[in-house]
Amino acid sequence: MLITDRRRVGALLCVVVLWTTACTGDDGGAPTGLSAEPFRLDLDVGDCFDRPASPDVESVPAVPCRRPHDLEVFATFTLDAGDDVVFPGTAAVATQAGNGCTERFADYVGVAQDSSGLLVVPYAPDALAWELGERGVTCAVSLADGPLEGSVRGSEAPGG
Repeated sequence: MLITDRRRVGALLCVVVLWTTACTGDDGGAPTGLSAEPFRLDLDVGDCFDRPASPDVESVPAVPCRRPHDLEVFATFTLDAGDDVVFPGTAAVATQAGNGCTERFADYVGVAQDSSGLLVVPYAPDALAWELGERGVTCAVSLADGPLEGSVRGSEAPGG
């Protein structure tokens, strides 16, 4: 799949949150270590892809999972917030996205995230995308120290 809708990619910016169990405290506080990459994903569950070299992208192509790649989509979902809800802030959206992705992780990989050696990377709407009505989250998985090789679906281990 190749994202080519310039209007959707250019107008709907997303916040990328690196979400691991280390990002939240036992007290359920807001995640730390947030980073932003201004591009929007429109990939399907099971698609593998590489992070764009530049934030000024017009497309994010899927790549074959059998080749080394940065990320794999393991879930997508919509945040539970109506169109009339004011943007709750980056940290609140990141927390909701991270929690939703973590809940869906084991169904795809076959083991809990904290025992997998994999990182959960939610792509969630930023303030501009939220104002344009975007509520979708794309949940991706990656390794902290290198590319994935093969799909992680049902793998229970890094790199497939």
